[in-house]
Amino acid sequence: MRKELVIIFLLIAGCLNSSASSLPLDKMLAQLDDFLEHKDQYVEQKEKKIAEWRQQLGEVVSNERRYEACIHLFNEYKSYKYDSAYVYANKCLSLAQSLDNRGYVAEAKGGIVFCLLSSGLFKEAFDVISKIDITDVPLSVQVSYYSLYSRLYYDIADYNHEAPFQNEYVQKGSVYTDSLLVLLPKQSLKWWYAIGQKQMKERHYDASIHSFSTLLQRTDVDMHMEAIISSSMGWMYYERGDMDRAMTFLIRAAISDIRSATKETTALRVLAGLLYEHGDINRANNYIRLALEDANFYNARHRKIEVGSILPIIEQDRFNIVQKQRNVLIGFVSLVSLLFILLLIATLVIYKQVKKLRSARRIIEERNLQLQQTNDLLSEANNIKDEYIGYSFYLNSEYIDKMESVYKMIGRKIAARQYDDLRISFKESDLNKERDNMYASFDETFLKLFPGFISSYNKLFPVEERLKGDHERSLTPEMRIFALIRLGICETERIAKFLNYSVHTINTYKTRVKNKSLVSNEQFEAKIMEIASVMSK
Repeated sequence: MRKELVIIFLLIAGCLNSSASSLPLDKMLAQLDDFLEHKDQYVEQKEKKIAEWRQQLGEVVSNERRYEACIHLFNEYKSYKYDSAYVYANKCLSLAQSLDNRGYVAEAKGGIVFCLLSSGLFKEAFDVISKIDITDVPLSVQVSYYSLYSRLYYDIADYNHEAPFQNEYVQKGSVYTDSLLVLLPKQSLKWWYAIGQKQMKERHYDASIHSFSTLLQRTDVDMHMEAIISSSMGWMYYERGDMDRAMTFLIRAAISDIRSATKETTALRVLAGLLYEHGDINRANNYIRLALEDANFYNARHRKIEVGSILPIIEQDRFNIVQKQRNVLIGFVSLVSLLFILLLIATLVIYKQVKKLRSARRIIEERNLQLQQTNDLLSEANNIKDEYIGYSFYLNSEYIDKMESVYKMIGRKIAARQYDDLRISFKESDLNKERDNMYASFDETFLKLFPGFISSYNKLFPVEERLKGDHERSLTPEMRIFALIRLGICETERIAKFLNYSVHTINTYKTRVKNKSLVSNEQFEAKIMEIASVMSK
């Protein structure tokens, strides 16, 4: 039962180690972005651990315990911050010399070498490591010595890149790696790492990937070691042209670097380069800037140079993209502005056309009103004309009958020589009577056409000046003057001739009437013209 539980545990551990590799790249990048967003939390944990060791260093008294505290602080700082790591490495060396401990001295000098090579000071690192004496030192110090020598040659080979020097550095590094492998137990963690490094530097990528894969399946690999191995495998897959796997392992390495608060790192920089090649400029720019921040924080000179070689390229492409977006935006804004101006012009044109249309509509309405008024006047005039034509026919017929009777009577009187009787027959009173009959007929006909004339006329005067009694059925001489004006006869001479008055008398009547009215003299005749006829009603 216990054996089965161990097998299940190993299977679960294997699944957890390979989980990042099985995720799609976009999800892994999103996971990395999430870790980058919360990287300060891991830095706080690192700072907290460092603070604890600093406190312990201040509390210990013996140099032996102080050395142990300083070496712990060095190990915390060595991949986190160069300046502090270098300070504590030198403190370790001073304490080791005061203790006269050969193993401590070699270990402290090894710490100084690590700081120098990690910050890109390769010549200084060679100067220090060449003076390390590993005679009669513990095995762990010897292992560290050969590991540092091999890494120093491998790192300067990576930094140099020039043949034949690069190959020479790799060969020398491999010599120290062989010495290291002799000291390490076979199949141990450090043995697999050393042999994997040697295979990678000698470009035996398949063998190196196998060695590193074996390491990643172990449970005793810490976070920092996992970051180094994953970064190495990402670089090898990149060299083989397998970009997906390369980015997968580089993402895994970057996440491990964040979790271990490692600032001396290459995974994020290499990943930024691959993302740039794949066209993800924004993410590549973000990652390369973070890599530069880490290099500046650690103060790794060669890492700054490596970042500086790719940062301007990414920045230039990002600038070009931003420039294109800006040009597109300017074009879009210009187009929108042009459309807005055209819309404004069209609005102004439409507004003017609408204004003209309203003006034209108002003129048409006024013309229609005037036409309607004209039609009303014409209808009224036609009605008056029809009425007066009938009236005229009747008067003419009656007048002809009277004239026929008069002619017959004159003929008889002349034939009978009754001249005195003839003279008597033509009395002036008879003519006046005929004129009164004519006025009565006019009043009757006019009041048929304008039945409300008298009441409307009276409203133009104060109560005491209004006419009453018989004048409700007939017109006064003054009324006849304005009745003729209402019929359109405005010439004073024609009115005077019709009423058998002088022009002066007509003007006197008109002035007297207007002076008595409630309206001004200028508006009186206009009010008379507003009195409606039968047709208007």
